[in-house]
Amino acid sequence: MNRWKVAFALAAVGCVLFGGALSAQFMAADLIYVPAVAHTEGANGSVWKTDLTITNVDSTPVSVGIFFVPTGRSDHSSFLAGRDMALGGSEDQGFGFVDDSLAGIPPGGTVTIPDIVGQYWFTKFGASAANGALVIFAWETGTLDDDGNRTYRNVVVTSRTYNTAKIKIQDPNDNTKFIETDATFGQTMPGVPWYNLADASVKNDQRDLTYEVLAGGQDNDTYRFNVGVFNTSDLQTSIALVIQPFDATGTQLTDDNGAPKSELLLLPPLAHVQLYRVLNSSFGLSDVSNILLRIKFLNWTTLGTQPVPTFTCYGSLIDNRSNDATTILPSFGYSYDLDKVWAPPSTDTSAQSVSRWGFPERGGPARRPVRMPRR
Repeated sequence: MNRWKVAFALAAVGCVLFGGALSAQFMAADLIYVPAVAHTEGANGSVWKTDLTITNVDSTPVSVGIFFVPTGRSDHSSFLAGRDMALGGSEDQGFGFVDDSLAGIPPGGTVTIPDIVGQYWFTKFGASAANGALVIFAWETGTLDDDGNRTYRNVVVTSRTYNTAKIKIQDPNDNTKFIETDATFGQTMPGVPWYNLADASVKNDQRDLTYEVLAGGQDNDTYRFNVGVFNTSDLQTSIALVIQPFDATGTQLTDDNGAPKSELLLLPPLAHVQLYRVLNSSFGLSDVSNILLRIKFLNWTTLGTQPVPTFTCYGSLIDNRSNDATTILPSFGYSYDLDKVWAPPSTDTSAQSVSRWGFPERGGPARRPVRMPRR
């Protein structure tokens, strides 16, 4: 199998990490969620694949484990119960799929795995693994124990999900003719660090991070709009979410009886859903544009003693003619509060006083929704 492993100069990584303030984002983490990956056929003759890229932005060699979670509203916690269905850099560490490029990625190094779902999970599980999401753990090489303990190290993850297509280009040997060739139309979707998830516990007088918004939705002859939601909570927590549409004036849309339109999502642990043409299928909207969707916690239930109810979401605006997709990233409704983010961690570690804003730990290791599975 082909692999691309490119060691970037540290200076180049510095440009990413310390570039202009207007473009910089906090994306590095030891636990990252990729909310959509695919190896599947789609609408209007589209065929989708996902390439995954992982960059080590830490100062030591880093290894990575990748866990696939299929689309569906079932309890998928079993996919993080062990390593036998995961992709890692060494069979000796119990990974069921092995790519040695994931072991010991050097500082500033990058690994790209083309068509990651197709190469691994789709090959073994078929159509049941055609699309879903990824959970990615990173650690200092040589520190992963059989019980899942590890030394946290940071990576940055990006994915490109693209549709294969045929286009016509000018014949290089005869400029009066055109020939058909292969091409792709795709969208980039960055991995979501565990500290950027919507969180049911963060709601107070200063901010409310229990919801996210997706802007710019359209459903018409030109575009269709898909939305995905991933329950990123701990493995014993189910969540109930509600999706509400708003028009370009900020008014919540209503039905014929004047009741607010909404869609209820009940998601067991690690459940992942993609709502196709959500504006039409869920809300009966057509020939519309500039629709904003608010996705928020309604409730959650757990069997655990230390629940961490969280989720992430995404939108995908797709051109009906070319099947070219544009990623719509979610946003919180509140600005990034530097005074809170960079505040020293509290010395009081009781459950009542732990703040999710002690960046980069945000409440310490216990606030991470999931841990690396045992071997």
